[in-house]
Amino acid sequence: MKTIKIGCTLMALLLLQHAFAQETNSGKQFTLSGQIIGAVIDSVLLNYRDANGKYMQTATPVLNQKFTVSGNIVNHPGSAIMWFKNKGEVISRQQLEDRRHVIYLEPKKMTLTGNPFGKAGIQISGSKTQSEFDELNKELAAVMAERQPVVDELMKEKDHEKQAKIREKLEPFNNRVKKINYHFFLMHPNSYVTSDRIKYDISSLRLDSIKTVYNNFNAELKETDDAKQLAIEIKKIESGMPGSVAAAFTANDLNDKPLSLADFKGKYVIIDFWASWCVPCRKGNPHLIALYSKYHEKGLDIISVSDDDRNHQAWKDAVAKDNIGIWHHVLRGLDMQLIIKHLLNPKDINEKYGIHTLPTKIMIDPSGKIIGRYGDSMGGTDEDMDKMLAEIFKS
Repeated sequence: MKTIKIGCTLMALLLLQHAFAQETNSGKQFTLSGQIIGAVIDSVLLNYRDANGKYMQTATPVLNQKFTVSGNIVNHPGSAIMWFKNKGEVISRQQLEDRRHVIYLEPKKMTLTGNPFGKAGIQISGSKTQSEFDELNKELAAVMAERQPVVDELMKEKDHEKQAKIREKLEPFNNRVKKINYHFFLMHPNSYVTSDRIKYDISSLRLDSIKTVYNNFNAELKETDDAKQLAIEIKKIESGMPGSVAAAFTANDLNDKPLSLADFKGKYVIIDFWASWCVPCRKGNPHLIALYSKYHEKGLDIISVSDDDRNHQAWKDAVAKDNIGIWHHVLRGLDMQLIIKHLLNPKDINEKYGIHTLPTKIMIDPSGKIIGRYGDSMGGTDEDMDKMLAEIFKS
């Protein structure tokens, strides 16, 4: 079954973005001086991480088409986001997303020129990392331009089923983007762009590819927060790969009764990571029903782990509508407050198995060892899972 990653991986990206904001450093000052050309701008908004890893949001007035913003950041380059506000303008949430400029600050003096709303955009000098990012964007420009009409179509569509079909049209473009990004990562192994941008491609790269990027980092880069967090993510994924002992978990099920993975020792178990809002997950449920009906009496069980912690009713409604209450259901244990506070959550089942894409299925043997991973870029396909089950339960 084809895996649709856009949309279903947004929460994973959010988790990573928060997790990467933990570095503490004495820091150094950056100064960004700007000269706006061809646009009437009254202020510049800048969102960046300071020397202690805290997100800073500043608003700087533009006077006579010029501005200067400064602050303390860690002793190495880091990404930031800029917005430019027209005189008297109120920017909506959607406009904030559409009009953001990702830039790379360095602890030194930099200059910005250009029209943020013009075709040529803005140019930043004085940052080697920004020059590398500009190089990557230049390589991506053609495919992003071809991709944009499909993205616009997706943004306008409200129906989940129709959105899923549009996402399928995006897959060829996303694959091209992934290849360009990965080539950049390999050609720029010690770039802070690489250590920053790799987190957005974790859900689409295989584990060996991610490890290659990390192993190429030099000693200096490996000491940064981004690289350290990437190493943690690699370990999480490895914990959910075949050959590893399945991570223990306990959670209340759909009927609010405790369920523990340890209770299933002696059986083959499929842990199905899904969500009510994930269209490909829901489309795969009839296939899971068929597998359960065929193999349950022979020793197969299923535990579905839903990413619906913020909407319990949607979870229960989806289970009922898809007729999948015949097996076990728990929530993943997501806690956004812990994420905001940068604290670990030992109850988050998805984190225990390094899940970045829905749907993903983990198969466990009677001894508690993982013997299969299916659905995401780290493992095989549903067809591979079917073949394994047929071999396990052959008469």
